[in-house]
Amino acid sequence: MDRSVIRERVEQTGNVSTMPNIVAKLRAMIDNPSASAQSIGDEIGRDQVLTAKVLRLVNSGFYGFRTPITTITQAMVLLGFDVIRTLVMSAAVLDILELMNKSLAGLWEHSVGTAAASNLLAQRLGLANPEEIAVSGLLHDLGKVIIAQRFPAEHTLIRTQVDERNCLQIQAEREVLGVTHAEVGLWLLRRWGLPSKLTAPIAFHNNFHPTREHADRTAVVHIANIISRARGLGFPGDRRIPAIDRRAWHLLDLEMSLIREVTVQLDAELADTPFA
Repeated sequence: MDRSVIRERVEQTGNVSTMPNIVAKLRAMIDNPSASAQSIGDEIGRDQVLTAKVLRLVNSGFYGFRTPITTITQAMVLLGFDVIRTLVMSAAVLDILELMNKSLAGLWEHSVGTAAASNLLAQRLGLANPEEIAVSGLLHDLGKVIIAQRFPAEHTLIRTQVDERNCLQIQAEREVLGVTHAEVGLWLLRRWGLPSKLTAPIAFHNNFHPTREHADRTAVVHIANIISRARGLGFPGDRRIPAIDRRAWHLLDLEMSLIREVTVQLDAELADTPFA
């Protein structure tokens, strides 16, 4: 299949032009620096379905909140405009993300595990805005969901190759479709107009390079994805555990003791989390 045809079909998923009016209005409000958290929260609150979906994501476990977040305004204050903007935009295709619990069993749990690990690792390293990095961790495998929904025949072939060869899913994607879930996710998120600080870790978490923009965030999601796999959190589509890119490890100046601490905290935080 031609690459341009694939991209066009991907970008039609959750097309901005077909979003509910409230989502388009919220995009404009969130992009307005003079808009307050209260006014944006009030606007989201007018749509009970959208409110429920965003709060469901906020309370999914990857932020480690000890008490539930019950209002959009509260979430906005705690997480910031960029995070809520991403979650609002994600809500346009959250029905697609529900496939994580159905045709892609285990992918939701893996995604939440990666988000939680991203958040913990970024906090331990003292990186700015770890909550934003957690969003990138949550959506890092969004492309897998889109492939399953938009390219069902190719998805079936990908699954067959993974099962027969015990390979990484991304390898089978290249051979069957000619593009990877990371590329697919990037195409859709760019169509939504999300900033590169959120999309770069999604696009390059399987193909790290230290000279790229937002390399520190990408390194965190790269390693968090591997931690989630190693801990057996959900099912990312294959049973392989990729090697950590040494350049990502050195960029973050990591030590195994910190990884062990993050892993222990991750297990504790997710132990009682009811994956929705």
